[in-house]
Amino acid sequence: MSVKELVEKSDFIIEAACPDVAKAIIPKILQCHKQALILSVGGVIQIKNLERLLQKSRGCIYIPSGAIAGVDALLACKGASIKRVRITTRKPVRSLLGAPFMKKAKNELNKIRKTTLIFEGTAEQAVRYFPQNINVAATLSLAGVGSKRTLVRIYTSPTYRFNSHEIEIEGDFGRIHSKVTNIPSEENPKTSALAIGSAIATLGKIFSRLKVGT
Repeated sequence: MSVKELVEKSDFIIEAACPDVAKAIIPKILQCHKQALILSVGGVIQIKNLERLLQKSRGCIYIPSGAIAGVDALLACKGASIKRVRITTRKPVRSLLGAPFMKKAKNELNKIRKTTLIFEGTAEQAVRYFPQNINVAATLSLAGVGSKRTLVRIYTSPTYRFNSHEIEIEGDFGRIHSKVTNIPSEENPKTSALAIGSAIATLGKIFSRLKVGT
């Protein structure tokens, strides 16, 4: 069975593979007018004609907030002038192993002995270099000012045991500052346990008659 046939026969799709899969399957989902929950959000912002696909489709793509706090607040700010959105992520060294950005610097990663800034750039760059690690930056991009204007910093240290995400939003509305410290998933240390809970909560919201939140 082809991917398109699988999509056509599905009532609801849940993607939990990787950004490349999300990027490939979302156009098919929208062309078939289906609904889907997408967890590999980095793949969403890489679809160049996404807006046109959405406009032509009766389907719907759901994006959970994931392992961060503040998405509802950022969405509420869209009517105002947003001047800056920045996320600072801190991750244990082991969770970054295998990331494309780190492959050439694997030996350097093993030599890290103190808190080190290993990446600073845009969300667009971050999801390309860290496809399994920084979905939260892609989610912020979709909720706010886009992947080219959403700023990302990634720190690592041998002393870090948890993933943390600190979000700063500034605009005409004032300032928003949130920080979440997450326990990594036991099954997949590259993601957070809270991200799994967020996906479950989003599913519940989709099918609930009472929808809380922006």
